[in-house]
Amino acid sequence: MSLFKPNRLILLVAVALAMVVFDSCSTKKNTWTRRAYHNVTCHYNVYWNGMVSLGEGEEMLKEKVTDDYNKVLRVYNYGTKEDAITLNPKMDRTIKKASIGIQRHSMTFGGKEYIKWVKDSYLMMGIAHFYKQDYTSARRVFDFVAKEFDNSPLHYEAIMWLAKTYIQQERFEKAEASLNLLQSKLNDDGFPKSVDGDLPLVYADFYIARDDYNSAIPFLERSLELSNDHYVTTRVDFIIGQLNQMDKDYNNAIKYFKKVVKRNPPYKMAFEAQMNMAECYSEGSGDTKYINKVLNKMAKETKNEEYLDQIYYALAQIALSDGEDTLAINYLRKSVSTSVSDQVQKTTSSLQLADIYFDGGDYNGAQAYYDTAAMSLPKDYPNYDVILNKTEILSQLVQQAQIITLQDSLQRLALMDTVQLYSMIDKLIEEYEDEQERIAEEKENGGIQFVDMTRSTSTQPQGGGWYFDNTAALGRGRTEFIKKWGNRKLEDNWRLTDKRTMMQDFEENLTDEDSITIQDSTIVLVTNPRDRQYYLQHIPRTPEQMAVSDSLVIDAYNLLAYLYFEELRDTTMALDTYLNFQQNYPGNKYKLDSWYALYKIFKANNDFEKSDYYSNLIISNYPESNYAKVIQDPDYFIKLSEQKNEVAKLYEKTFKAFNREQYYRVLNYSDRAVELYPEDTTLIPKFLYLRAISLGAVNVADTMYSSLIDLVLEYPSNSIAPLAKSVIKTLQFEYGLGVPDSTLLAQQEIAEKSIYSFNPEERHLVMILVETEQVNISALKVRISDFDKKYFRLKRLRIKSLMLNDQTTIVTVSNFDSMDDAGNYLLALKNDEYVVSGLQNKNFEIYSISTTNYPIFYRDKGIKGYKEFFDLKYKRD
Repeated sequence: MSLFKPNRLILLVAVALAMVVFDSCSTKKNTWTRRAYHNVTCHYNVYWNGMVSLGEGEEMLKEKVTDDYNKVLRVYNYGTKEDAITLNPKMDRTIKKASIGIQRHSMTFGGKEYIKWVKDSYLMMGIAHFYKQDYTSARRVFDFVAKEFDNSPLHYEAIMWLAKTYIQQERFEKAEASLNLLQSKLNDDGFPKSVDGDLPLVYADFYIARDDYNSAIPFLERSLELSNDHYVTTRVDFIIGQLNQMDKDYNNAIKYFKKVVKRNPPYKMAFEAQMNMAECYSEGSGDTKYINKVLNKMAKETKNEEYLDQIYYALAQIALSDGEDTLAINYLRKSVSTSVSDQVQKTTSSLQLADIYFDGGDYNGAQAYYDTAAMSLPKDYPNYDVILNKTEILSQLVQQAQIITLQDSLQRLALMDTVQLYSMIDKLIEEYEDEQERIAEEKENGGIQFVDMTRSTSTQPQGGGWYFDNTAALGRGRTEFIKKWGNRKLEDNWRLTDKRTMMQDFEENLTDEDSITIQDSTIVLVTNPRDRQYYLQHIPRTPEQMAVSDSLVIDAYNLLAYLYFEELRDTTMALDTYLNFQQNYPGNKYKLDSWYALYKIFKANNDFEKSDYYSNLIISNYPESNYAKVIQDPDYFIKLSEQKNEVAKLYEKTFKAFNREQYYRVLNYSDRAVELYPEDTTLIPKFLYLRAISLGAVNVADTMYSSLIDLVLEYPSNSIAPLAKSVIKTLQFEYGLGVPDSTLLAQQEIAEKSIYSFNPEERHLVMILVETEQVNISALKVRISDFDKKYFRLKRLRIKSLMLNDQTTIVTVSNFDSMDDAGNYLLALKNDEYVVSGLQNKNFEIYSISTTNYPIFYRDKGIKGYKEFFDLKYKRD
């Protein structure tokens, strides 16, 4: 008879197995069974799932990111901060799985980790932080792995990821040190092949990030020898093509771009490769007929509609290389007018076209296209400040020319008899109605993509021309915009040279009660272009109105001539403008400046007879002027500069004495400066400021107050005036000096701006202010909660709501470590359609706020005051 019945035997086996499994779950003892159990469990239950989520996130990133093909591509494109936020659900899951693996399965004995997949979980966690662009956390993890597991292949992988992290943080010295460390370990027995294959790519990315392109090429070429990855090799081929194109090695560039096209990459990359080949053909081989044919064929293909701006730009470059400037201008106009979403291409085309117009002296055309470029110009664009400055100069120039032309035309209208005037106005009304009919027809036909145009080649107003003889000049409003630039949204804020538009802009700023009084009668402005009065109302009819018109023209002439002469260095246009100015308005208030400018121009042109004429005018009429002195003594300004150096040195001594609290010495130095250099309107106000503060230190506050008041009244526009006003307000508020009691309450509003402190490293929260009756608060909190779970699961954020006042509710999201941490969340929240869709057409505001400032804000309830503080301290570019 058997001692064990079958059922009992099965039970005993099950119990034994359970005991083994239970014993294996523990991480306290270093046994083979326990190591095997935790290796298997950590691998398949935790690490595997984490890597799947990480891989899905990487694929999402590839689909999400966009490349800027106007720059040399980076080897790796990790996307924007907004792109990284969309990966949060995947990366947070990876981090969570890694944490579980480390916490539940780690077996460390004698400083050694015995579970392989725990080590890998650390690296996986660091990579997930890296893709979230949380580079500080990523760096800490990679640094830990590199030091803790120095006898493992993970040591090398962690160093490589450290290098990538430092590159993204632009800490290039540390990145280079990490890469060089890996390079020195290449011959180690345990050096992983994966790191060996990736190292040239990381080196290349490092050099490209530093714009050291020549150093990048050998590593890119080496990576092609080591890598079989289709995505990587295609991207590297494209980058090498770009670098060869930059070096004008067009044959090699074409070779690599052809490789890219043959690899069947995404359409955008294939298109860019073809466009670059087109440029290389035109620059290198001179075979422009072939590439022109290819590009024109591409322009006709429907699939290339969104890339027409680039195609036309490429055609323009070919035309320029062939010396066909008119054709190039035509293509560049088309490039600008067809550019819809590619702001970089629109900017590039606009700038090139603006430069062509500028070099040809067509400042109207140049201004319009510089203005278009400036609207979308990124701050890191080459010569950003130069372009903006040129745009501003040309805008001023065109504006002054418009003023002269308009006022000249209005004055000529004032001289016409009624019959002639009404006949001309009726003709303008008829033309206006024709224009409206054309606009209506174009709207029915879906608008105009592009219509060629002709331009005047000068912004110089001519005395003999008549503004209203040129119907195009009169009608440069919406119709002229369509005629010249195509039917596009007025998103570029082009400054239109249009009398009618100027009238309408003026009229729109008037309320129903606004009126203009002329000769004791009130005339309400007419806004209907079909009414004669619309045109008559702006004509200067009285001597007073004519004087105002003349004053506008005189100021415009002076500034226009100055811009030509000093800013644009166009002496031909400057000479014509100054001569017209003096001929039309010989007794103007700027004649001394004009005479001196004419003297310099004629002298530079070696026309000494005319330069002597103007020098004699200056010396005989204004003998004490600086101009007269410098004509008689060419070293005058040098001596003047030396005098300024002396006063500057005295100011430096005065300022040092002030910092050392040597107030009587400050008073002495300041009095000496006022006595010796009374004409120095730049530094004398600063001496007076130091003198006033010193008086307050050695005397009573009243003397300081009265001295500061005198300073502000005498030098209101000096740079020291705002500081002086600030001290005056403090004296008024704290001491009541010079302030009636009734105004002290009003000054308390100023204190509102100083009740908040700025501590960016302090813990923060994000608050959403909504109108209580317009928004379902509970639904909003649910949406925010869903958003947090999806993108910020690991943050453990808390959502609360409370009433700020009878109309406003605050919804807060808290538990952010710093200003930047809260700022990243705020940026993501504002861009999330799911959350914001519940707030559409509602009044709401979103701010981040420190935990110190939040109770102050709630107690003060001053939304406007905090908004000003937030805009000043928190708002990002």
